[in-house]
Order: sequence, then C-alpha cells, then structure tokens
Amino acid sequence: MSNDRPLWTAEKFEAFRKSLLQSAADRAKNARNYNSVPGASGLLHTYVQSPVINFNAAPNQLAINTENAAIVMGTDRPAGLSTGYGSLGAQGANTIDLVVGRMAGANKGDGPTDGAIVEPSFGADAARIYISQMTDVDTNFGLAAGHIGTVDGHSAIGIKADGVRVIGREGVKIVTGKSSAFRGFGNEGEGNAVGGRLPPAPPIELIAGNNTDDSTIRLVDGTEETIKGLQPISQGINTRDALAELGALVEEIIGTLFNMALLQTTFNSVLGVTPIPWHAAAAGTLAPQYLSKVINPLWQTRINKIMWKINYLEPYGYKYICSKNVFST
Repeated sequence: MSNDRPLWTAEKFEAFRKSLLQSAADRAKNARNYNSVPGASGLLHTYVQSPVINFNAAPNQLAINTENAAIVMGTDRPAGLSTGYGSLGAQGANTIDLVVGRMAGANKGDGPTDGAIVEPSFGADAARIYISQMTDVDTNFGLAAGHIGTVDGHSAIGIKADGVRVIGREGVKIVTGKSSAFRGFGNEGEGNAVGGRLPPAPPIELIAGNNTDDSTIRLVDGTEETIKGLQPISQGINTRDALAELGALVEEIIGTLFNMALLQTTFNSVLGVTPIPWHAAAAGTLAPQYLSKVINPLWQTRINKIMWKINYLEPYGYKYICSKNVFST
C-alpha cells in the first residue's frame, strides 16, 4: 500500500511557527551557494523542521530522544501515568520502549497538533518495539486470545508497525518452550521469567486479522455448519501418509468389487444354460467364493477404514494429521 501524503508540509504547525517556516524548495530558490545543503532543510539528513511533540515523561524514566523517535527506559507503561505495572509500584516491571512517530496515526493520519503533550499509544504510535520484564502484552496490544489465551504479568516483547519483516538469509526459526541446553535450573529445567514451570510444547498461533471467531455457514439443504476460526495446521508427512493409505483402501474396495463382478459374470453365464438344475449346481460352487473373495475382504476393508480414521483423524491417533501445537486462521 503506497503513501500518497507529501514528504513535508507546513500545515501541521501552529500559526506563529508556520509564518516563520521555509520549505526546502523555498530555501533552494533563495540560495546563493549551491555547493552546500541549506541547514534545517531536512535534505541529506540535516535537521527536519517538524511539529513539536511533547512526551509526558514519567519521573522514573530515562529517555534518549531525537525529533520524534525515542528509547525510553523505565517501568511498564502502555499509556498514561496511571497504566501498567509501573503505576502500581511493582518491582520487576523494568521496560524498554523503542518508539517512533508518537501519535502519528491520530487525526486520520495527520498526527497530533504542534506542541501537543502525548502519552504512549499502542494504537496510534507509528512503530514500536516494547520490551518488558512484567506486562500484559496481549491486552496492551489488543490481541485476540486464541487457544494460548492472554499472557498477564509476565515478560514479553511486542513489535508493532505498518509492516513487520523477519528475514533470515539461512533460515528463520519460531521456537516455543524451554531449552535443554541450559543447566542450573533444577530437575524441571528452564522456567519462565518468574520461575514458573513451562509446558512441554507451548503453542504457536498464526492469527490473520486479529480475529479467531467461529463462522456459521448456511448450506443448500437449509442446515447450518459452524466453521472454527482458529484451527490446527495439518502436518504434511502425516497428511501424505493418510491420503496414501486412503488410496490403498479405495484400491481394496475396487479389487473386491472386481472379484464380485467376475463371480457374478460366471453365475450369469450358468443361468443361460438349460435345463434348470444347472442353476443350483452353479450357486453351490459360487457361494464359498463369494464368502472368501467378496464378503471377507469387504469386512477387512471396513476394519482397515476404522483403523485409518483412528490413526489419522482422532486426536489420540499416533499419526493425527492436525498439529497439537500450531494453529492458524
């Protein structure tokens, strides 16, 4: 999605400052020396004339600021001074907030007025990396609970921007759970940031649109079917094996029906022979063949089909095709 807004405009400044401003184009027109870049023009990374955004700082914070970008070190604070564990005087709520473009999304993208005093905004700030020792990360970023649920009062890292990319030239891993490589944590191994016990395989959820609600579909026959919004991802090798075994079951059925067709053809041939007593003789010969070549194979195929369903389509099956830990919408 392209951004059609101008790179620089004087419309965001308050009236007095606006009367004193000159754009880079105006400076270039009046320049006598074209061998240097006009100061405070914004060109070639000189200072950009921008509206003044005043951050309402907390007493315990240490900030590094440049124009409308900041690294703020303090305690958990997702919005005003009365929010977050930092407002409760909690120990262990240390936080680093890397943010650019405070309130850039406010006023339909025009941002705050010149000289405005602003608080952190996880909705309107342009981009942020939020690192906290203790925070309610899902609530603060407004995330759907999913199967994992909301993580409250734990360490977390939240990353938010118009576009987020994770690039690994030789691969990207998304890993949950504890590592067995670390020592010194006792018999249970590595725990969470407050010493709690970790589950064997915490889930991974891929939620598009931040929505996990189920949907109801009305079918042609008038009935309704509910479609789960968040579903387990199929495991490729297990799904491949399931389809291969299903194909083998279909082959068994085809072979059995083929045998039945041959036997029925033989019997039909006898029916065409007169006199009538030949019919009884043919029936007695074909009955055990039907039993061994049709009925028994079909019964075995039914058992195989039941086992196929258990192995691949039931959560307790040893090759259940749905992942028990990775979900997506």
